[in-house]
Formats: sequence, structure tokens, C-alpha cells
Amino acid sequence: MTQRAITNDDTDSTIEQFFRKPTQARGIAKFEKILDAAHALIAEQRSPDISLYDVAKAAGVATGSVYHFFPSVESVFIALVLRYDDLFANLIRDIDPHDSSAGWQDLLVQHTEGSREFINSSPPALMLMIGPLRTWQSRLVDTVGYAQISKAMVESYQRHFILPEQPQAESILHYAIRMLEAFWELSYQQHGFVTDDISRETNRAMIAYLSLYWPKYLPAV
Repeated sequence: MTQRAITNDDTDSTIEQFFRKPTQARGIAKFEKILDAAHALIAEQRSPDISLYDVAKAAGVATGSVYHFFPSVESVFIALVLRYDDLFANLIRDIDPHDSSAGWQDLLVQHTEGSREFINSSPPALMLMIGPLRTWQSRLVDTVGYAQISKAMVESYQRHFILPEQPQAESILHYAIRMLEAFWELSYQQHGFVTDDISRETNRAMIAYLSLYWPKYLPAV
């Protein structure tokens, strides 16, 4: 099994297709303010019927300022998806096993359950990542985001376990995350959130898949 690692060049070229990413502090602050406003609007309206004018008004900035970064409201949504992926990655990096005897399976469940708690508490993230606002374009940027999440998972595991060199941990974890995505999308379609039952099935599926490559007990660091 091979999968080329996602590089910074890949990330930049993907982002450039959809929006202009600022590099100066003032531009970054305005960019984040716009995303904050879009997130709040989706949470309030629970609807895709949001315009760039609506976002600009909610952010308290000129419409031209929004257009400077985003050619369409869909591109704002895509930037939000990347922001949520970053939040997932940071959340996972901060997770440690509840006890020193925990195995990699237990840590995986902590990763997924922490992520589920976040997405269930954020209607905009639910709608944009596994719900009605999900698009082909957002799936494309999720390839970049999931690569960051799988990297964060590897960093978390490597603090406690020695991972097999082959296949590359980031590659198989990326595939496992895609499995999670499919289960969670089904749960949203049926229930409007990620349920306990679907979460248990998701964890079983991911662990079964990873067990094809990882032994039941990984050596401790």
C-alpha cells in the first residue's frame, strides 16, 4: 500500500483554487473575523442561504474586504472546513491515554470520541463536513485536512508506542479517517448528529482495519 504524503506545496495549491490566504497580521485578523461571522451565521440560520453580503455585514467589514479573500460564499465554507480540520488535529495532539496501560485501540477511541464531541456541539461543522453543505470542493480540501489529522494521530501514538515502519502510519490512518467520514455521514443523514451506536460501529471498523497492519499490542516507548 502506498500513498504519497501531502506536502506544503499540495496544501498551498489546493487552497489557491478557492480563496486567497493572507500572510500579514492585519489581513489574517480580518480573514479570521470573516470566518467567525460565517460560522455564527450558519449556527443561527441552519441554512445554506447565506450571501457574501450577509457575511460582510455580520463581520462588520466592507463587502469588498470579503471579496478580497473569497470569490464566493462557497469558498468561505471551504475555508471553514479547513479551520475545523485544524481544530480536530490540535484536539487529537492534546489527547493522551486515560491510563498508562491503555493500548492503541483505546487511544484511537479517545481520538474519535473527542472529535465526535466537538462536531456534535458545532452545527456549522456538522453541516459543512458531513451534512447538506458538504460539496465536492470541500471533500477536496478535506484531503489536505485529513492528512493533517492523520499526522496528528501519528504524533499522539508515537508518544506512547513504537509504530511499525510499513505501511506508513499516516497513510493507513488517513484511510481509516475516510471510513469514519462515511459512518458519520450516514449518522447525520439518519439522525442529524453522530450517535453513540454509529460511533461504536465506526470505532470497530477502524480498529478492525488497522489491525490488518498493527499487532494487538504495540511495543511501548
